[in-house]
Amino acid sequence: MSKSNLQPLKKGNLSEQVYSAVRDALMDGKYEPGERLTISGLASELGVSITPVRETIFRLVSERALEMKAATAIYVPEISADQLREIQTIRMLLEGKAAEVAASKVTPKQLAKLEETHKAFQETAAKNPMKAAYLNREFHFALMEIAEMPMLYTTVENMWTLMGPLLRVFHVEAPSRDLTSGRHGHFDVLEALKERDGAMAQKAIQDDIALGLNMVAWIEARALEAPEPGARVLSKLS
Repeated sequence: MSKSNLQPLKKGNLSEQVYSAVRDALMDGKYEPGERLTISGLASELGVSITPVRETIFRLVSERALEMKAATAIYVPEISADQLREIQTIRMLLEGKAAEVAASKVTPKQLAKLEETHKAFQETAAKNPMKAAYLNREFHFALMEIAEMPMLYTTVENMWTLMGPLLRVFHVEAPSRDLTSGRHGHFDVLEALKERDGAMAQKAIQDDIALGLNMVAWIEARALEAPEPGARVLSKLS
């Protein structure tokens, strides 16, 4: 298990804290697809006993964010092209609805915060793809928060948990696209929110998510490059 820089937890509801810490680490791409995790290793990093870590592992396995191949064999899943297509379809439907609702609820303060996040995202894209990926997620999650639809938010959050490790590899290995153009999808989202146009906001965020489908072609290309049947589609990062 690679060092993920998890921080020791404070006293309180340890089970929820451990769950949030490990789930956030998955979303942030701190683990690689196919990486093996250990209960003892996570407990040591977080400064807790193995009990709340074991509870977290079982919870994340039930959410398909982790795989348990044996009692002590816990792995970060490797997402297939078909699984990614399904994840992106779910995101387009749910985040699209959230954007539509957000257009009727957004306040000037919330809009300004979204604009600030997108500006930071653009400024970071060329220099630090990993940080840009984090800021991109912040933009999408902030938009959903404006919609005030907690069950929708939680469902989409689970999709991002599944995608996080894959995004880590993608942003490091795949050719970067221009994120500084004024045609980036976030601009259309912001414009729709200013106009309070729900249909426009829905289409804009769905178009932005659709661009992520280039990861599907990337996964398929990696599969063709695998040296032998059964070989891992995604290579370990140095």
